[in-house]
Amino acid sequence: MRKRKKVLAALLTGCMMAGLLSGCMEQGTGGGSSNSSKEAVEIPEGLWDPYEETVTISTVVPENAGILFKDGDDYDNNPWYRAYKDRFNIEVVNDWVSNDYDTKMNLTIADKSIPDVFCVDSQQLRQLQEADMIYDLTDLFDEYASDLLKGYMEQERDTFETGYLDGKLYGIPQLSYGIIDQPNQIWIRKDWKENLNLEDPQTMDDVIAIAQAFQENYGGYGMTENQDLECFKMLAVAWGAHPDIWVETADGSLGYGSVQPEMKEALEAYAQWYADGIIDPEFTTKDLEKMLEGENSEQVGVSPYYQYWGYDPGPSIVQNLGADAIFEPYKIPSANGEDVLSNITFANYGYIVISKECKNPEAVLKLLNFYAHVMDEGEEEDMDFINELFGNNNNVIPYALRVINPNTDYNQFVKVTDTLAVSLDEDPATLGKDGVKYANSVDFIKEGAATGVGDYLQQGGPKSAYRISKEIIDNEEYIRDAMWGPQTETLLSAGSTLDDILIEGFTKIIVGEESIDYFDTLVADWENAGGAKATEEINETYGNN
Repeated sequence: MRKRKKVLAALLTGCMMAGLLSGCMEQGTGGGSSNSSKEAVEIPEGLWDPYEETVTISTVVPENAGILFKDGDDYDNNPWYRAYKDRFNIEVVNDWVSNDYDTKMNLTIADKSIPDVFCVDSQQLRQLQEADMIYDLTDLFDEYASDLLKGYMEQERDTFETGYLDGKLYGIPQLSYGIIDQPNQIWIRKDWKENLNLEDPQTMDDVIAIAQAFQENYGGYGMTENQDLECFKMLAVAWGAHPDIWVETADGSLGYGSVQPEMKEALEAYAQWYADGIIDPEFTTKDLEKMLEGENSEQVGVSPYYQYWGYDPGPSIVQNLGADAIFEPYKIPSANGEDVLSNITFANYGYIVISKECKNPEAVLKLLNFYAHVMDEGEEEDMDFINELFGNNNNVIPYALRVINPNTDYNQFVKVTDTLAVSLDEDPATLGKDGVKYANSVDFIKEGAATGVGDYLQQGGPKSAYRISKEIIDNEEYIRDAMWGPQTETLLSAGSTLDDILIEGFTKIIVGEESIDYFDTLVADWENAGGAKATEEINETYGNN
């Protein structure tokens, strides 16, 4: 594994927050109701023991339209908050709930009115540490984190280290649900493929042959694409190219995958496909949503896409065209006979920080331990609570009070598919939090239910995205972004502009406005616009030199 160095210690020093906006819509208790003005409460001896005297911890929460509260519940009163009080005598209160969390968080930091515990990004983490507003958590984590919580960090040691500044832990990474959701697939319409008796694709030439067969027999165009070239970038790995991530180059330094020689090979092939009428001729005018309309209108049957095709556009396909019209995922095959490695990027939802004014910071660790225990080790006495959580979609409430098992989705896939292999009549409650995925998969298998197609195609079906991804992960058929942590200063200020330069240039090559030789000019333009400086910073921060 590539050595990481100076990941945050030398990063973003002196970075100022962008212009702060106002006008956030808010709700919640307000008023900063933490125990910061009180004396610290005596700490119980055991990690799981409750406090004798109530400890109040304040936090802040983003408004989430996806939460379906049961009657009487809201952001201030929900199963998690009640469990904190019942089990630990810790009362969690919301200083605010906002539908513009980032802007409101910036204002809160600027006003120095921070709550006891909250979630921030890497820039905010550095700003708070330099202002001496948050705890050094090094000893606190060592003493009060459970073995399970520490185990998460050992699994993702590189990510854990991005929470260190100047050699001390100031932010606990929230991590993500795991890399199993990152590999992309090629999605192919099931009934068309079966009607034409086509074999599963083994090479990129096979994929193109399937796309052309669909065109000949069903009309339309061969393959989806949109104005951001998302499909092209997904397929580029077939030529050994790795757009949008930083990779080790031939001389051992780090370079941006989008400007490496392999991209030129991928572009040349893609431009030929466009000239042959395979790629959607109107892709330059379509965003992702418009691109997916082509599948609903039966204009196309091959689509490079993310693992969540079953969730979007899956349900609308089933409702409008029937269960047999679903697209099934296939592993992206090689275009040149070489091994195909999927791109894996740095994934971390944010950093948990604790205000230096918090009188009982160890209480935060107790709640983080509790979240990990419930979500991963739910014992018999926890089942009613777990079923209440997932029966009401309240599991997302502990925004700054959760650290996620990085193997969550991997373990879920194994549990769901193992159960499906044995029975389609298992009581979903026996699977705890994974019961919903199982039940939805069963509904699709038995009834072709549109509500179940997402879970079925992600993990429940014999051909599912997570089956492909699990094989990729188990066989280590992936390459990790060398930028395993926050962006550097140039990328923060000009990264989107640099990518826009490349997208515009790639599009010109694909549609034939420029020859493939224009790639070299494009790379030079990218370097002059800040790409060279960004490369220098990436090597300084993440390289081995």
